[in-house]
Amino acid sequence: MKLILLLWQREGISIIRNIFQMILLISIVLLGIYAIYYGNSIITKQQETIENVQSIQKNEFENYKKSFTNEHTSIKEKQLFNIASDPAYAWYRHEYHAVLNPHNLAHMSLGQRDIEPYYRKLTAASLYYQLFENELANPLKLYIGNFDLSFVLIYLFPLLIIVFTYGLYAEEKENGMLPLLKLQTVGLRKILLIRISFYYVLIAGIAFLLSSIGFLIATNVKILTIALWITAILCYFSFWFTLMFFLVSLKKNSSLTAISAAGLWLLFLIVLPAVINVYANIAYPIDNMSLADITRRKSLENEEDINEAKSVIREYLHYRDDLKGAKALIDTNTMSKAYAAFTALNDNHHKKKVVDYFNQIQLRQKWISLFQWANPAVNTQNILNKITETDAAIFQDFHLSITNFHKEITHFYFDRLFLNKQITNNDYKNLPKFNLNTNNSSKIKNIRSSLIEIISISFFLFGLSFIFFNKTIFIKAFKK
Repeated sequence: MKLILLLWQREGISIIRNIFQMILLISIVLLGIYAIYYGNSIITKQQETIENVQSIQKNEFENYKKSFTNEHTSIKEKQLFNIASDPAYAWYRHEYHAVLNPHNLAHMSLGQRDIEPYYRKLTAASLYYQLFENELANPLKLYIGNFDLSFVLIYLFPLLIIVFTYGLYAEEKENGMLPLLKLQTVGLRKILLIRISFYYVLIAGIAFLLSSIGFLIATNVKILTIALWITAILCYFSFWFTLMFFLVSLKKNSSLTAISAAGLWLLFLIVLPAVINVYANIAYPIDNMSLADITRRKSLENEEDINEAKSVIREYLHYRDDLKGAKALIDTNTMSKAYAAFTALNDNHHKKKVVDYFNQIQLRQKWISLFQWANPAVNTQNILNKITETDAAIFQDFHLSITNFHKEITHFYFDRLFLNKQITNNDYKNLPKFNLNTNNSSKIKNIRSSLIEIISISFFLFGLSFIFFNKTIFIKAFKK
């Protein structure tokens, strides 16, 4: 224990005396604080937007409900009552909002929250047109990601680890201190491990401090969530420290060790992800042009042809066996029914294209995930995104939940429209409600598997480091 404290004290003094290392530490801390501030500002804006759209929806439907008790003396009041009670108007005028609320720790790892839409405005009109009308993402953010705390921890902290550990062996050798260290009763390998452990505690402590700030900003954070976040960071740092121990164990000069470490940083964080994405784009292309036809506004070929309108209604009712008796009522509100039927049929027509589009995305993501285990940086980023519910999977669940929600909306209005039923005040007590359906057990299982992958690579590197550090003894034993 005395040896550990003595060596830790020596390393602490050397950091304090090294102006460059002190500036680096302070800079990392300041960048981490700014990253938390930036992430929190993004999520705060999103929460304000969500509150605004929910308030708009609430006020809209409150006005509809009030219209049932108004005297309807003015034209405006009559129009409002018609929109509130007549499904011929209501099906395309009543606006709902499907919202993906941010996780309590979303500000620490933004993931895809500021790339993917986190709320959708829906009516009973064509679902696919509403979904893909503004299906655009910021290409710059898709390439470089977001500057949040996870970015600092995954991209910048490994550089800190490299700076502090690359010369633990080589610099002692170059400064002529290695012979003195070899004379000690304690083995050289043990001394190096103690020194590395000092930097592990220091850097992990800074990461924990920054994470704690993020935890304090959040509200009602579960202990399990905090534990998973800290575990993921510690596993990731363990990988980088074992990687540096492996490079140090090769006993090369400090310049070569530093260059090798920087090269591996580039490999894991820049080169490998870029190469895999480029190959995925070539091998599994996503046909965005297939959505172009969906986002074009369409209508009946001849809007004044009543027979065509009735034909469209009959075609729709062919798929709706539950609307018994609706065919006999097509002479009432014919055009409103025709437009409603046309939007539903349009979605049915494009359903295969949309399914194929999302299958292409899932196929590409599945292929990319096959290489995830080999890159702890990407693996850790995915873990943090899963913990904060900002990963691709949560947005896929969001899209599926939107589809189910839209189905409820269309049934609510179309059932009344095609059966010539008015919307009553009591019907407003049973309005469609959006529910996000997710699989939490699957999420925890995936996180656990990813953590095991990172730990396994770390143990492998650690064992390999022991072999290479004592390679002379190992070679002699092998020859015998």
